[in-house]
Amino acid sequence: MPRFDVSPAAPHELLPACRLLFNTPDSEQSRECLLSAGAASRLFVARAAGRLCGATLVQVMPGAMGVTCPPHGESAEAQDAVTAAACAWLRERSVKVCQAFAAADEIGAMAPLERYGFRHVTQLVFLRREVDRARDTIAWQPRESPVFLSSYKPGNAKLFAETLVATHEASLDCPELNEARTHADILDGFSQPHPTPEKWYRVLVHEACNPFAKPAAGVLVFDDGPEPDTRGISYLGVVPACRGRGYGDWLIRFAVQTASAAGDALTLSVDVRNTPAMKLYARHGFVAYDRREAWLATWPG
Repeated sequence: MPRFDVSPAAPHELLPACRLLFNTPDSEQSRECLLSAGAASRLFVARAAGRLCGATLVQVMPGAMGVTCPPHGESAEAQDAVTAAACAWLRERSVKVCQAFAAADEIGAMAPLERYGFRHVTQLVFLRREVDRARDTIAWQPRESPVFLSSYKPGNAKLFAETLVATHEASLDCPELNEARTHADILDGFSQPHPTPEKWYRVLVHEACNPFAKPAAGVLVFDDGPEPDTRGISYLGVVPACRGRGYGDWLIRFAVQTASAAGDALTLSVDVRNTPAMKLYARHGFVAYDRREAWLATWPG
């Protein structure tokens, strides 16, 4: 078996490593790869006889999460060498669940990750809803609401945390993400400051007949969308006792109203196995624009 020198890429190796990783002489992906190689990321390379022969990019995410690109190299041995180093680096930083994604024509590139414990779990569907002000005004109809909504603020931070954790119980949306993570890990994933707070909202939905219930009925989190004039729904969840009673529907109506008022399209991703959510989004005009197969590695702390 060849012997490899494996370590994070040196500055002069960054661009050649990105080109090897994305199998292209130059691309937007290569530039993004260079930009993302910060403190929370590592671009690992394998060298043989002083020549670059393998590369992979990994990143630590909030909430004991990590993400990795499929490794690329001149041989399976080179791919395995960078994969081993990348997984070890993530685990040293207390990552408990690492994700990897591939398009349908990239599935073969996941073999090195599978050799290191990654397993295919589901397909993510990426949805988008364009702005239609006339339709969106009709869709809201606030006077008919059997609920009331409240924005996140320091005074209800504890209620938000309790509700957020409760919505993860028996979730149909990538439940494997929570196999090894604690409640504190889940909350940490939502605690990071946001660079554009005007597009970042955290909203609670309450039962009108029991507005002081703990936890509340559900929670909605906005984020930046993938493009200008878009707004992402990064999380929507309803507590188990309130599922199937229309609370998710009212959170989506609020999201539509808010995005429409700003002239933003809405985007989100959903686990294809989450049939109730898929039906909910379809009712509100979301259509699929991309799909990605998802792999996970779970490393209990």
